[in-house]
Amino acid sequence: MEYSEEITNRLIQAGTLGYPLSKILSIIEVEDEAQFIKDFDNADSNVYKAYKKGLDKSEFLLDTKLFELAKSGDLTAIDMFEKKKKNNKYLAEKELEKRKRNF
Repeated sequence: MEYSEEITNRLIQAGTLGYPLSKILSIIEVEDEAQFIKDFDNADSNVYKAYKKGLDKSEFLLDTKLFELAKSGDLTAIDMFEKKKKNNKYLAEKELEKRKRNF
């Protein structure tokens, strides 16, 4: 199903804030709620992609701030940044494995 640009933008904002589907449904008024939920759960849909974009943007901004704190010598930030870096490396390796399996 196609959704308006306004709904897509709200989904990105909701993703940025990490809102769960129940909260999104109370904020965004959609004609067919059942279809919207199906689209939200479908990784190939524009609904899912917009929400994921918001999640990723938020994480990027937080990681950037964390990196800046780590560069300034904040020991807690350095530790957190190193943990995030290890996790991101793990996730990247998993994504690569998945892509290789799909070829």
